[in-house]
Amino acid sequence: MSGTQSYEYFPAIRCWVKHLLEGKYNAEEKSLFTIFGALRKMRLVATITNREDFVSNTSTGELSTNLRFELDDGTGLISAVKWGVDLEKYDDINRGDIVDILGRVGFYGDTVQISNIKLIKKETDPNYILLRDAEIIKKIKSGDLHEIPIETDSETDEEFSFDNTSDEIRIDKIFGEEQPSEVDKLKEKIFTIIYEYSQDGNGISLKELQFKLQIPENKLRTYINDLAMESRIYPTEENIYQSY
Repeated sequence: MSGTQSYEYFPAIRCWVKHLLEGKYNAEEKSLFTIFGALRKMRLVATITNREDFVSNTSTGELSTNLRFELDDGTGLISAVKWGVDLEKYDDINRGDIVDILGRVGFYGDTVQISNIKLIKKETDPNYILLRDAEIIKKIKSGDLHEIPIETDSETDEEFSFDNTSDEIRIDKIFGEEQPSEVDKLKEKIFTIIYEYSQDGNGISLKELQFKLQIPENKLRTYINDLAMESRIYPTEENIYQSY
């Protein structure tokens, strides 16, 4: 494992569908400019209004089975695609279900969509849904918002250059913690280890993480849950974790 990281992290930003529909997409940057800044990955909670599977050709000429969902969160409708799926693994996710979905933003024709679903899971706890909405409302009320450019000429593009905007909105900052605490430092250390072990596609087990860090399991699980909620890591199987 290399001791030096050389990657650029783009966090998934919690939003509503309306924020995606109102955004301006920059194909060169592969970013959607929204009131929350330049957004590449998003996370939202919505109801599935339609589900369909379809087949496409991969770059190697092989056939791939894919899933397309139509999503409605009460603020708008948007399509989302999951590429290369085993349909049996998604038998329990159907029309009418409320899902928490993480994905990359893209365009199909002139319509914004979630072009690559990274994570989709069914949600049944109403408190979880209320919490996610509360996070978005808090970001909006904070006033730390960006103006979406209306014009698309070169002068306007320069004025609203993606290089001059911050697309990182972290949960700890949303809830008012200004300076990195010891907890934050330890959480970042955990993320760094998971990231490094994710480069070979295998991830790292909870047991190995605990051995490396020498902290109690219940404390480690708390940090892992925080990182998962921030869309930075995910479990590939029971007690095995990888980074996005």
